[in-house]
Amino acid sequence: MRIAFVNDSCERIGVEYISAVLKLHGHSVKLFIDPQLFDDENVTFRPLASLFNYKKAILSDLKFYKPDLVCFSVVTDFYQWACKLAKSIKSEINAPILFGGIHATTVPENVLKNDFVDMVCRGEGEYALLELANSMQKANIDCSIKNIWFKKNGQIIKNDVRPLIEDLDSLPFPDKSLFYEASPHFSKCYFLITNRGCAYSCSYCSNSFMKKFYKNKGEFLRFRSARNVIDELVLAKEKHGISFVRIHDDDFLTHDIPWFEEFSDKYSGLIKAPFACFTHPNSVTPQKAKLLKKSGCHDIELGIQSISSNTRYNIMNRPVTDHQLLYSINTLKDSGINIITDNILGMPNQGSKEIVDLLKFYNENRVMKIYCFGFRHYPATDIIEYSKKKSLLTNKDIEDLENGVEVKTFIQSGDILSFEQKQLQTFFAFLLYLPKIMNNFILKHKLYRLIIPLPYFIHVIFSNWLRIPFKYNWALHITLCRYNHFINKKFLEIFKRSKTSK
Repeated sequence: MRIAFVNDSCERIGVEYISAVLKLHGHSVKLFIDPQLFDDENVTFRPLASLFNYKKAILSDLKFYKPDLVCFSVVTDFYQWACKLAKSIKSEINAPILFGGIHATTVPENVLKNDFVDMVCRGEGEYALLELANSMQKANIDCSIKNIWFKKNGQIIKNDVRPLIEDLDSLPFPDKSLFYEASPHFSKCYFLITNRGCAYSCSYCSNSFMKKFYKNKGEFLRFRSARNVIDELVLAKEKHGISFVRIHDDDFLTHDIPWFEEFSDKYSGLIKAPFACFTHPNSVTPQKAKLLKKSGCHDIELGIQSISSNTRYNIMNRPVTDHQLLYSINTLKDSGINIITDNILGMPNQGSKEIVDLLKFYNENRVMKIYCFGFRHYPATDIIEYSKKKSLLTNKDIEDLENGVEVKTFIQSGDILSFEQKQLQTFFAFLLYLPKIMNNFILKHKLYRLIIPLPYFIHVIFSNWLRIPFKYNWALHITLCRYNHFINKKFLEIFKRSKTSK
């Protein structure tokens, strides 16, 4: 079986695991990348995006590959992108198309309404897609495969959810070569997960849906052993080389102390590459922070999200005390780890005063970098019901977000930021460059109201790229390599065509 994954410009660890399982059982898997130049979450410039459009090249490459199955792993932010591309593929290639990923999992019926989508994979896809590929290889598609919904004779076949994979160590290591061979920009940072699931159910997060989706299907939060994680990294270091590691767990510090002790000893001795990770304030302890530093952690992304305890507890369903917020920052600072904080602006009923309080907080408690994301709703998350009750969302709004219509990504301006909140968001980009006394003066006299909200790309430059030393700025390395590789590739294609036409 020849299986094609069509992907946006982001690395998908879930796709890598699926590919590893499929290849282990004799199937061929190939990745087709849309680099989304000048049309991604950071930079949008339509004339250049049109010039460097790769959709025709993807179609041409797919025709040459002749896939038996075409797959998309889809998030809401890129759902419309996936639909447009899948529609083009369906018109030219005679192969069934499957949509998976969080968007297809949350709103499968909406996705299957598209005549170019034949199947939807809900939840973990490793063994669901293996069973599908095996049945297709026998020229007899099994329409009873758990986790997959099918369209047949105009009807939707809704299959049950299979139990969660309990033993994560039993999985083969993710197929990094799938992405690395498709584009060199993926190899600039090694993406890794050490657990699946999350201990929390924040109302704005898809985990608030996934926990209900997987109810009675096993433990939602599962862990890989430290030895298994190190074995993956040792193999990857030998095969690909590793300059930086990005751990993409929802909360890396949710592991216990014995796990961290083993990980710290082996990582610092065998891998010796700086890494970054995410964590929740409640998971931060002095002992874990010291072990992180010993391991080689360069920076940690800490989910502050809101300075208001009312917003955290009653709107976000995020039980973190004011004391724990400050304690987590100071504990990580004391260990010598650089801190990046995540913050959400524009939450329901959030006024400008709360954002000003957040600015004051960071003016006094400085960190390496401050991310300010504009809040947006995602399908089937718990906060949707709250927003409906507060008349912040209509049924039409919900229908649009389920279809990914006019989506602004969570790292851009989100759904409901007011003009003044956008001014404050812009102020965040420059806060850490200014002395405390100047920031206090600006806030006291509300001079931020003179600020012209800037394009998100400017925010990225000042709050991201300029805040981290180039050596450790994995996101910048990836972006520069992606643009360099695909711009050169496009110009080479144009040059070849011009020579052929002569």
